[in-house]
Amino acid sequence: MAQPYGRCQHCGERLYAHIEGGYQCLNCDRRYTEPDIESRAT
Repeated sequence: MAQPYGRCQHCGERLYAHIEGGYQCLNCDRRYTEPDIESRAT
């Protein structure tokens, strides 16, 4: 599995790259796109 990247906005768990693109929280199954993650970092 890929290295974790960022934290879920909903539950705070780590996000992992998803095979279909973007990122997914394995704890609550929320999906995030790359722009979602980048906009939170600024």
